[in-house]
Amino acid sequence: MKNLLHLNWAIMGLGEIANEFAQSLNQVHEIYAAASRNPERAYNFAKKHHIKNIYASYEELLSDENVDIVYIATVNSQHYQNIMQCLQHNKHVLCEKAIWHNKHDMKKAYAFAKKKNVFLGEAMTIYYMPLYKKIKEMITQGKLGKLKMIRADFGSLKDPDPANRFFSKELGGGALLDIGTYALSFVQYFLSRPATELNYVISKFQTGGDETWSIHVKNDEDEIGNVHLTFRAKLPKQGIIAGEKGYITVDNYPRANTAILVYPNGEKETIVAGKTEQAMVYEIQGVEKAIASQNYALGSIETPLTSSR
Repeated sequence: MKNLLHLNWAIMGLGEIANEFAQSLNQVHEIYAAASRNPERAYNFAKKHHIKNIYASYEELLSDENVDIVYIATVNSQHYQNIMQCLQHNKHVLCEKAIWHNKHDMKKAYAFAKKKNVFLGEAMTIYYMPLYKKIKEMITQGKLGKLKMIRADFGSLKDPDPANRFFSKELGGGALLDIGTYALSFVQYFLSRPATELNYVISKFQTGGDETWSIHVKNDEDEIGNVHLTFRAKLPKQGIIAGEKGYITVDNYPRANTAILVYPNGEKETIVAGKTEQAMVYEIQGVEKAIASQNYALGSIETPLTSSR
């Protein structure tokens, strides 16, 4: 693969999230290519986002040697197949969440990416937001003291339609692989060491897809992580990082730019970093920086909590 001073991005799967990603990518540099099995959709997408190279099949796109990295935005159930196709063609991969359907696929894909010496990462904005980098620095500096608990809640009231993709096991639906990826990523990001214990309770929708979760993890530093998810009730998108010297509350945490530090005496401190509307730009820049420095471990997490299904 050529010297990656400038990456040629391609987009695979051209739905709603791909449109948002393309708008952000165009703020960084032009998009090299896009592909859809629907030629009309591919043409309209390319016209909207000023993309010169249009492909009516994924294989055609991957056969283009000028493509450096592929952003995968297909449905969850196709992610593993699409990831492996990209890796077989020596392409770097940024896959929309949830990147993994199960731990067995995850391990195969991760091992294959390492073998090919390419980047494989999940498009999870939490990993790239400036606010979270700042909070981690504060934790490292001892601002919170010894960490005790990280908590994240997310409730999304979905239409209880069995035909809805959110409740379809076949399409990779369910609360864990949708909203749960945000909550688990938040917890995992702030745990000082990986979780070694996992417990959970779950309730399922009539389709058999997972609807509601309460997940509890613990690591060997005695830090506890709690996650609460539901597809049939609203919960605040709130994350909390608690230590012996205070706690930090983050509202709307998937793309947050503001947090509140509360001390034991009740005093508060506002933490601000980055811009919410630039979340995907930070993500793109972070991935490109990792690839330029060959820091592929940034995007590939060997044992994400979501793999415990």
